Amino acid sequence: MPIQDELATVIRKARYLPELLPLFHAQDLAAGDNPIITLGSPPISPDIPVLTDKLSATPDDKVLLKLKADKLTHKAETVSLDVMGELTPLEFLSTKSLSLVLNADASVSDYKMYLGIWVIRPSIAQRILWGLPLTPQHEELSRKRGVRDSVVKGILPFPTSYQIERECMGFKRTYAEIVANVASGQATQIVALSPLFTDEFLVLESVTADNTDLTLANNAQIFVTRDDDTNYLKLPVFPMDSAYDFPAFIPALRKL
Repeated sequence: MPIQDELATVIRKARYLPELLPLFHAQDLAAGDNPIITLGSPPISPDIPVLTDKLSATPDDKVLLKLKADKLTHKAETVSLDVMGELTPLEFLSTKSLSLVLNADASVSDYKMYLGIWVIRPSIAQRILWGLPLTPQHEELSRKRGVRDSVVKGILPFPTSYQIERECMGFKRTYAEIVANVASGQATQIVALSPLFTDEFLVLESVTADNTDLTLANNAQIFVTRDDDTNYLKLPVFPMDSAYDFPAFIPALRKL
């Protein structure tokens, strides 16, 4: 399945918004444009927009990254990036369409990248800031609560990270380091978690894996199941590196 079809399916299944989807990708690049993502409406819309977050990619002076979010186009030389190091902010809002193209001056083998993509349900304040349409109900709530004035003053909207901290106060963090032998062509469950109490929920906050001995042709995948969403995420391991954690935010109410 093309990567944009998989991504579109995941966006449609996103239910506990906001969710940060970790996109891992690796491929051999041909000279010229190599389309990676081409998404339109649906699944992207003003009611469920997406916001690109952080980027990591193979540094290569032959590769130019071209991101188009709605009508805005951004180009970035990848030579200054780090495939497995500090993540680079690449924050662009898409309410209608999103495309990502890697342009190569010459062929490049085993090109790797990570891109975080937030799927969000915008608040009234975010709609005002981003110029998204308001319903009559939105307008009435904005008037009663002075939302528009707060946006003008810079008080609202809250950053997504702050919103999450406010909504998830008191939550406990842990990590799982797992060593598993996986036979070719077989699926092996490596961890299964459920909340301890009915008023709790789980969140997958990051993911990584050791890609030693893997290749583009001989790859492995991590499948993430959330509640009733079987294999909600399919994450190829070859673009990862066990020395670094790659951000995600995938809530689960019953099991992960």
